[in-house]
Amino acid sequence: MMGNKIFFSKILLFGEYGVIKNSKALVIPYKKYFGSLKFSKIADDYQKTSNANLKAFSDYLKDNKFIGNKINILKFKADIDNGLYFDSTIPESYGLGSSGAVVAAVYYSYKYQNKEELEINNLKSILSQMESFFHGNSSGIDPLSCYIQKPVLVESKINVKLIDVPDQNLNSNRALFLVDTNSQGNTQTLVKTFFEKLDDINFQSFFENDFVSIINDTITNFLDCNYEVFEKNFIDLSKKTLTNFQEMLPDNFKKLWIDGIENEEYYLKLCGSGGGGYLIGFTRNLKTIEKHFPAKKIEILFEF
Repeated sequence: MMGNKIFFSKILLFGEYGVIKNSKALVIPYKKYFGSLKFSKIADDYQKTSNANLKAFSDYLKDNKFIGNKINILKFKADIDNGLYFDSTIPESYGLGSSGAVVAAVYYSYKYQNKEELEINNLKSILSQMESFFHGNSSGIDPLSCYIQKPVLVESKINVKLIDVPDQNLNSNRALFLVDTNSQGNTQTLVKTFFEKLDDINFQSFFENDFVSIINDTITNFLDCNYEVFEKNFIDLSKKTLTNFQEMLPDNFKKLWIDGIENEEYYLKLCGSGGGGYLIGFTRNLKTIEKHFPAKKIEILFEF
């Protein structure tokens, strides 16, 4: 019985694109948005679309030999025929794990009971195969975070673990914050663009020898509460993203990105694949943020 278990959205705090090339990544639950599997006999357009998407998903799972013996496909398909849909507040194409939450909910509700699912790296592998229906080549990190609902540290493609993030200091002016770009991105298209960029030997060298190292250092210093060095890492990340990932930056935020670097009052980075959705910002002084983003949706993520 599903019991309408809720699955929260997630935020890829650090590791965008790098995780594809075996960098570290840090993912945290984001409980503002959530979704759950439900039944409806009188479906509206949203419910009909969701039900149709689940049907296509179930066909994919049925044909996937790796997944076939781990999910009760027959029960899943029977429930779809009885009006199953995914009721969600998670914005799509925002980098918040909308498809990851669907995968987590389906796995939780229709998994066969076995010991393998208890080992986190095997679980990631299963969820990766499942989410590849939506993204073509999923790392499995999004659905894993949505399923476990705890912070996840990716140390490599074959090694992930649950962690605790540092305690917040609510008396500090230094913070990470979210900015809503009020536009959508397209993960599949942007990831394709990224792989095309890797064909350029100069970009490949920069990415593998420089950018991945910055990501790893940023995560390490954040988790170790070494915030003075973390600040330098974040600024470096912001500047090099601006220079080397122009295709991934939302057009309506490129000027704000540059302004932050020039006035040194805030810095921006991608949150996921980019193109829209949320951006993650860092500031030394929260009081300055509203003047720079007067008409934007700002949410404080972490004070330290």
